Amino acid sequence: MHSFNIIGAHLVLPDRILEHHVMTVRDGIISSISPDPEPDLASISFDGLFLLPGFIDIHLHGGGGADFMDGSESAIRTVCETHLQHGTTALVPTTMTCPDSDLEHFIRLFLQVKRSQALPSSLLGLHLEGPFFSPASRGAQPVGNIRIPDAAFLNRILSLAEGEILRWDAAPELENMQMFAETMLSHDVLPAIAHTNAVADEAELAFTWGFSHITHFYNAVTTYRKMPDTRNYAGVVEAAYLHDEVTLELIGDGRHVPRQSLLLARKIKGADRIALITDAMRAAGTDARTSILGSIGSNNVVDIFDGVAQVPDHSSYAGSIATMDHVLRIVHLTYGVPLPEVSRMMSLTPARLSKADKRKGSLTTGKDADFLIFSPDFLLQKVFVAGDAIL
Repeated sequence: MHSFNIIGAHLVLPDRILEHHVMTVRDGIISSISPDPEPDLASISFDGLFLLPGFIDIHLHGGGGADFMDGSESAIRTVCETHLQHGTTALVPTTMTCPDSDLEHFIRLFLQVKRSQALPSSLLGLHLEGPFFSPASRGAQPVGNIRIPDAAFLNRILSLAEGEILRWDAAPELENMQMFAETMLSHDVLPAIAHTNAVADEAELAFTWGFSHITHFYNAVTTYRKMPDTRNYAGVVEAAYLHDEVTLELIGDGRHVPRQSLLLARKIKGADRIALITDAMRAAGTDARTSILGSIGSNNVVDIFDGVAQVPDHSSYAGSIATMDHVLRIVHLTYGVPLPEVSRMMSLTPARLSKADKRKGSLTTGKDADFLIFSPDFLLQKVFVAGDAIL
C-alpha cells in the first residue's frame, strides 16, 4: 500500500464535483480531502481528469469468458479481474437457478476464495438469484430447477453460507413466500422480488412481509396489464413506485432499460434508492458471438446480438455483456444524468445495499482508497484498490 497526494483531479463526491482540492491516501485509506497537499508525501497529478469512487456491482454473473457458476477458483478470478479492468473494485457474485449440488458447491468455493484474500477486488457477499421464480417470467432462467421454497432447504443453504448471503431473490406470488421473507430477515438477508408474475396487490402484501428490493427493475417484472378475467391490474412496477422504502436496481447497459424508463425511475426514487448494475454474463469483456449462460457445462446457449445476450430465438434477453465503465457512459453521457448522481447509483447506493458503505462507496475520509481515474470523455485511465494502482 502506498501513501500519496492526488492533485489536479475533479473529485466526484456524492453531491457535487469538488475542484481545486487534494485527496490524500495513507496506507490504503483516504486520510483527507483538503485544499492543500500533505507536505510529507509525494504528489501525483491527474490534472483535468475525473476521480470517482470504485464501482460496486451487486448483480453480475460472469465476464472474460467465465461464469461464477463454473464452480472453479480460476473462474471466480477471471470474472473479478475482467470487471476490475473496467472499474469494478467490489462486487457481489450472483448465482442463478441451478441444481442444489451446484449451488452448494459454489457457496463452499466462494467461502474458500474470500477467506484466502487472493483477489485484488473485494467480494462483498453473495446474491442468490433463484430458484423460486414464476415460470411465466423466468427469462433465461432454466425452468427445470424452478421450485417453491421449503424451510429445510432455506436453512441448509443459509447455514452453509455462514452469513455471506446478502440477498436472495424470489417471486412473491408463489407459495410459502411469507415464510421465505421472514426466514431471510431473521438471517439478515435482503429478500428481493425478481422473475415474477405478481400483480400490485401481491407485491404490496410482500412488502409487509419484508421484501424491499426489486431485482433488475422493469426486466422480468410486471407492470399494468389486462388479465384473463378481463380486468386491468397494476404490477410490481407501480407497487414499487408507491412505496418509498423499496429500492431498485437497473441494468445500465443501454439495452435492458430505455432512457425514458430509467429517467422515470430516477425521478420517482432518486439516486439513493437505485443501484446501477451490469447483470453481466460470461461474454462481458469479450468479443464472443455466442456464449453460455450459467455453468460452462449447461445447455443454456445464448447469442450475442445487437449489443446484448439473447436466448437463441431472441424472445428474451439473457443478461448483459456490459461492464460498469460502459454503464457510466450510457447513464451519464447518453441519458444525461448528472455525474454525482450516477456515481451514487454505481458506488454509494450499492455499497449501502451490501452493508459496506462504512468503508466503501464514496470519496470520504476514513474509507478504503478504491477509486478510478477517467478522461474528460469518460474513458477509464487508472484503477486503484486500497491505494494500489491495478490498471
